[in-house]
Amino acid sequence: MTQVRPVVVIPDDINGAYAAAASLSRLRDLAEVNIHPTRPIDEAELTNRVREADVILSFRPAFTRFPSAIINACHRLKLICISGTGVEDVDVAQASSKGIAVANVVGSANQSVAELCVAFMFSLARRLSEQDASVRTGTWHGSSGFELSGKTLGVLGLGGISRELIRMARGLGMNVISWSRNNDSARAHEAGTEAVSLENLLQRSDIVSLHLRLNAETHSFLNASRIAHMKPGALLINTARGGLVDESALVAALQSGHLSGAGLDVFAVEPLPTDSPLNTFTNVVMTPVSGWNTRESSQRMIDISIDNVVGFLTKNPQNIVNKEAL
Repeated sequence: MTQVRPVVVIPDDINGAYAAAASLSRLRDLAEVNIHPTRPIDEAELTNRVREADVILSFRPAFTRFPSAIINACHRLKLICISGTGVEDVDVAQASSKGIAVANVVGSANQSVAELCVAFMFSLARRLSEQDASVRTGTWHGSSGFELSGKTLGVLGLGGISRELIRMARGLGMNVISWSRNNDSARAHEAGTEAVSLENLLQRSDIVSLHLRLNAETHSFLNASRIAHMKPGALLINTARGGLVDESALVAALQSGHLSGAGLDVFAVEPLPTDSPLNTFTNVVMTPVSGWNTRESSQRMIDISIDNVVGFLTKNPQNIVNKEAL
């Protein structure tokens, strides 16, 4: 009897990263691989793409979501592999109840995202966007900035990305303080920072960088009250999740001058609406959820994602976030 090969569906290979990956051959040796090179326009189209999948390998989880309705429509599904760390766009509880494993990729973009944080800090501190515009328009107006050396960086969350950022910031001569959910002082010391209270961090930091997970407890974590407690003239960097920040409160703080600028890779609504007030600020530097997007990070992400799927298909599952489903 001919053995039926499992079907792996990549529903959102938007820039062709998986289609061009040399390591994809390892997956094709084990399974039929169906690749869709465009983002599904809605939930119905996504459902049609993945309905017959044994494995879903999602390239852009921030744009391709897997609620219970899609999970329930996939009668053969055994694994959802997300090419990123966060799995908040997957109904993990529903997947677990149906015996569907969920895998993620941890650490592949730590260096790249941390470097974007540093790029945001340099750009804002030296007002590069404004000065670039002054050259291009012929006004030739130099803007006075400030040095990062000697300034205090406050890191919210102590994971892989923030640890890389702490190392880089200390190399620039910055003082680094941190707050995390458990706020363990020994863990902070090992990472090269000092654990302080949240209020202390907000009041002391010249720059605050967000590195928390988004969940029910952290949604709008930086709300109007907490932003008001930030040091006047501080900068905000967010490369984590847009939902961590009350965007209307951020806009108000930028309009009043309480915050002197922001570097944002993530937003409450993505893509950012063209009529967003954030588009009106010259002291806000923005990128389109691309902190991970370097050649090196992308290759690591793809290779680990394929490792996850190959491991699962060969009875050696790894990076499973809901082990109860196994």
